[in-house]
Amino acid sequence: MESFESIQNKLLRVISESSDREKIFRLWRFWNDEDSNLSVSEPNAFYQSEKPMKDEEVEEYFKEEEIILPDYVMKMIEHGMDDVKNGRVIDNEEVEKYFEEWLKD
Repeated sequence: MESFESIQNKLLRVISESSDREKIFRLWRFWNDEDSNLSVSEPNAFYQSEKPMKDEEVEEYFKEEEIILPDYVMKMIEHGMDDVKNGRVIDNEEVEKYFEEWLKD
């Protein structure tokens, strides 16, 4: 007999790979049936306890922070930008060829 973990993993894989909406909805309804003790839905109180944010709270929450990078990081970024500006770059095909050769060795 298969182990619980094996069946659980197979079930998760089948659900995640399924494109049959009706089967997924039927499974959801079965799982959340009133007579079932297998409910996966959130309790209503969870959603009722959340209050909408006030405008000031939204602004504070999404406020941009100033990020100060160390000098050596800024120099690396500037060097890279200068390389791009002066054409000292290679395209993706060249990188792939380089890796193919490197992996052969």
